[in-house]
Parts: sequence; structure tokens; C-alpha cells
Amino acid sequence: MPIIDMRKVYLLGHRQEREKTFNLLQGLGTVQMLDVKSGAGWEEFQSYLEPDRPPEIVSQVDSRRSDIRYCLDFFQRYFPVKKSFIEQFTGARLVISPDQFADYVDSLDQADEVYDACRRIEDRLARLRNEDTQAHNLIAELEPWKNLDLPLEEVSGGSYISMGLYTIPLDNYPALIDELSDKISIYYLEEISSDNEFAYFYFAGLNEDRQEFADLFKAKTVSKVTFPDLTGTAAENIDLLQAKTEELQQERADVLGEIEKLLEQRPILMACFDYLDNEFKKHDAVSNLARTENSFLLEGWVPEPVVGDLEKAVNEKTETAVMVSREPEPEEKVPVLLHNKGPVDAYEVVTKLFSTPKRSEIDPTPHLAPFFFLFFGICLGDAGYGIILALLSVYMSRKLRVGDSGKQLLKLILLGGLSSLVFGILFGGYFGDLIAIPPLWFDPLEEPMQMLFYCFGIGLVQIYFGMGVQAYRNIKSGQPLSALYDQGFWFIFLNGLILMILPEFQAVGQWIAIGGGAGLILTQGRSQSGIIKKFFSGLLSLYNITGYLSDVLSYSRLLALGLATAVIATAINSMGDMVGGGIVGAVGMTLILLGGHLFNIIISTLSGYVHTSRLQYVEFFSKFFEGGGEPFKPFGKTSSYVDVMEAEEG
Repeated sequence: MPIIDMRKVYLLGHRQEREKTFNLLQGLGTVQMLDVKSGAGWEEFQSYLEPDRPPEIVSQVDSRRSDIRYCLDFFQRYFPVKKSFIEQFTGARLVISPDQFADYVDSLDQADEVYDACRRIEDRLARLRNEDTQAHNLIAELEPWKNLDLPLEEVSGGSYISMGLYTIPLDNYPALIDELSDKISIYYLEEISSDNEFAYFYFAGLNEDRQEFADLFKAKTVSKVTFPDLTGTAAENIDLLQAKTEELQQERADVLGEIEKLLEQRPILMACFDYLDNEFKKHDAVSNLARTENSFLLEGWVPEPVVGDLEKAVNEKTETAVMVSREPEPEEKVPVLLHNKGPVDAYEVVTKLFSTPKRSEIDPTPHLAPFFFLFFGICLGDAGYGIILALLSVYMSRKLRVGDSGKQLLKLILLGGLSSLVFGILFGGYFGDLIAIPPLWFDPLEEPMQMLFYCFGIGLVQIYFGMGVQAYRNIKSGQPLSALYDQGFWFIFLNGLILMILPEFQAVGQWIAIGGGAGLILTQGRSQSGIIKKFFSGLLSLYNITGYLSDVLSYSRLLALGLATAVIATAINSMGDMVGGGIVGAVGMTLILLGGHLFNIIISTLSGYVHTSRLQYVEFFSKFFEGGGEPFKPFGKTSSYVDVMEAEEG
């Protein structure tokens, strides 16, 4: 059964065996722990139980975990661990043996030294960044004055003369020159440089005219520039600062070399983080318990098939713990665990990206699986591309160590490749038209309208199937009339409209459509009060025919994507043929074909996945599936960085 039944379990044990019990549960990973205090029965237990508290060590573990996380993030910032495109989705991690893991955890004290070293290095890098920024900023400030021959320390006033360096908006500069000539008789002004916004100039004038040129400068938005701590010319200071930035860059390279030496500690830190992370979760989970002076009580959800194994393990591994279980109460919020078998398992990732089913719903995964397989193959529709996807999936499944979601993704790629292979043979697509093999069925490029009608047909089948699933749900929940009213009459009405399109069935289709429409008018307003409201509500429900029409038209995207894949592939082949002959031409053609088809595979695969998923989410799920369930999250060991393998795989 795709959705596994759950049982509520209660585990009571002696406090001395609490850690042993938690180690057991964490190792098994089959119990989703609940906060006992939030349960409906807490009021009954409250008189003789009290909330448990995590041990003091949990704060120490959390602190050390945070320190290691800081070090790993620090390393990743400067020397990132690069993952392939597929590994970013499959979640590949560092694979180590149990002995290596134990040795790394025994080296946990080294993490403190690495943390101190990373902190010191980061402080040095921060200082180098600040000094480098200050140097570059000062160079930018000095750059307009590099043609000034006067040393900066000599740009100062005296008893009779005021002098300085100034900037002015370029638009105001001509007016300033004119007004200075009119209002001040003796002064010296030298333009040093200019850019798109400002002019930079040196000015000297008599102190007795200071007020006049000060007022004039203010009116023309002139700003004074000073370099109080610098000696020598601007050009000399720029040279010194550039030399300093080179020294800073060299020092930064030396510091990065120190970081690179610390990278040999990264595997140790990865293993220690995963170890501490699991220790923290184990100790922190104690807050979910209730206790007496000598005992503890644990509450949680367990998949029904493993309840017996869990109880057996508890009895064998502990001396005092006792476990009991019961069926969920109707009002309880039960987590959902999906368990599909065979090829269907690969399509769980599609369902989970939308939402987890509610406990009362049907898992849509088995129902969407054949349609997803079919639609993806139509979108890609190339046998050559399908073979490459399938082989790539098989290769990566053997070379990469991935989690459950990664395995499902690789299996999904494999099935997508097989689907593309099938439809490529049917449509005659082998890297576009690179290999001339006639189609087993027909060529969509030559007969697009025929393909469009097929897409509408299979879309209608999926919509009808979704309606059938909802009808089944209604019947199973004891509402057979709802199945007739809400799905049956729509099925009759839609088929009547379809028959009306066909000349030979037009008369029959008309009466079928009238019968279905009448049924909808009489039943779709049944929740309303009063005959008038019921009638008009039922009448307005016929407007939903536009929604069904829109749903069917959405399946035209299958044709569009299939044609796009084929057209792009054909265009790539044509570009390859356009390259001249000879060795150079052969190399150029090979590069064009390899690069072009690789690009087309990536783009077409992503497009096929996205749009095929959209058809499931919008057109199919809307007929019977809501989602919003709580996924089953067992208390167990997790891994962020390492996978501990019992033995190397061949």
C-alpha cells in the first residue's frame, strides 16, 4: 500500500536506561517522536509526571558543533568543495569507512585548534581587506591629482596667500572661470584634470580676497580636497600605495596558503560535525519526554510494519523499557509515509515537490507515474538522447553514493531516458535527423496536427482518470451520490459535447450533453438553500466547462516541446553540415554536434521535466488531490557531510 499505516507508541523505561534507549531508537530510525506535553493525554499524566529537560551537556555539544560548522563554512568560502551538476541534486557526500569515522571522531580535540586557527586567519584577512580597501580608495582619491607637481604637504596657506586643491561640477567650471576673472584681480588657477562629472584644479589667491572667492566657490558648489597625512606628490603616493597593495596581495596569498594547509583537517571536521549533530539531536530530543524521579515516558509514531521489530529490539536491548502501541484516533494528526515499489518509487519525488498527501487521501504517485513516463517521452522524443540519459543514470548510480532522494532522481532520469528511447523509435528521432531511420509510427514534424490531436486525446484520458479517482474516493467514503453528481454528470456532459463535434454522432451527442447538463444544473447547487439559489448555482456551474477546455488545451505543450527538441536537433545537424571539409572542418563539425546536442539534451530534459510536472500539478491533481499532509520524520541519525560505508562497493 503506497501510504503506510501508522501506530501511536508509548515507551516507558527506567531513567538509567534513557540514553541506551535513545541510542537504540536513533540507530533504528523508525520512530517519529512527539512532545508528550502537547498530547491530548497530558492532562491525565500531569498529576504524576513532569516535563523532562535536556542534560547540561547539550549546550556544550551545540557550541562545539557550531565551531566546527564555522570552520567548514570558512573552508568552503575560500576553497569550496566543487560538486557536479548532478551531485548538487543527488546530495553526494564524502564516503568513509567505519574505522575512519571512529578515528576522526577520536580526533575531535583537534577541532578546537583548527577553530582557533581559522579565527586568527579570518582576523588577518579582515585586516588585509580593510587595508587594501583603504589603499584603493586613497588611490582613487589621488588619481585626479597625479599630474600635480607640487608636493601635497606644501599645498597650504600662509600669511598672505590661501591655496588649495578643489573640485567643481564640470558644468559649473566655465562660469567659475568667468566670475573669478570679473571679481578677483590677482589669483592663480591651474586645471589638473577632469572627468565626465568634475574638474579638478589648484587655486591660490590673496588672503584679502578670501571671502570673495569663498562665497564664489560656495555658489558654484566647489569642494576643497585635503590630504593632511601625506607627503610628496600625488604620483609618488600612488606608486607607494600600489606597492603596498601588491604587498597586501602577497600577504593574503600567504594566508590562503595557511588555510590550504588546514584543509587536511576538513574530512575530520566533516565527520565530527555529523557525530556532534546526531549527539545534539539525541540529547535535545529529551525535551519531548515526561519523567518521574526514576522513569521516563516517550510518545511517538511508528510505521505499522516495523512495530513488531521495534518492540523486539526494545525488549532485547533494554532491561526495563516497555512499549505499547495503538491505532490512531480519528482526530489525531498522523504523519504520512509513502512506500511505492518498483518503477513507481521514482515518481515519489514529483509528488513530494508538490505536497505530501493527507492521511485521508490517495497517494497520487502510482496514478501519475504512467502519464509522467508517457508525457516526458513525448517531450524529449529522441532515441539518441534517451540512450544517453539512461546510460548516464546507470553510470552515476554506480559511481555516486547518494541518499534516497538522489536514488529516486537517478531512477527518474533512467525511466525518462527509456521513455525518450521508445518515442524516438516511434517518431524516427535519432539525434534529430542525424541518423536516417524511418519512424515506426509517424514523424510529428511532418504531421503536427495529428500529433496535436493525440496530445489532446491523452490529456483527456488523464483528466477523465483524475475524475475517476475522485469518484472512487467519494464512493469509498460512503458518498456514491457525490460521485454521480460531481464526476458522473460531468463525464456524461463532456462526452456529449465531444460527440457533437463528430457529424455521425451529432444527434446522439446532443441528447447526451443535454442529459449531463441537466444533471449538473439539478445537483451542483445542492448545498445552497432555497430552490432559486440551487437552480442558479447549478446553472452557473456549467461555466466550469471553460476550465475543462483550458485543461485539455494545456496538453498542447507536449507537441510544442517535442517539436522544439526535434527542430533544435535538426538545426544543430544543419550547422554541422555547413562547416567546410578537411581535417579542420571535421573537427569543427564534431565540436558543433557534441556541444549542440549536449546543450539540447540539457535544455530539453529540464523543459520536459518542468512541463510534465506542471501537467500533473495543475491539470491532473486539481481533479482529486489537495495535499497538505505531514511527512513522516523519524528520529534517527542524519548525515550532512559523510556517508559511513560498511564495505566498499565494487
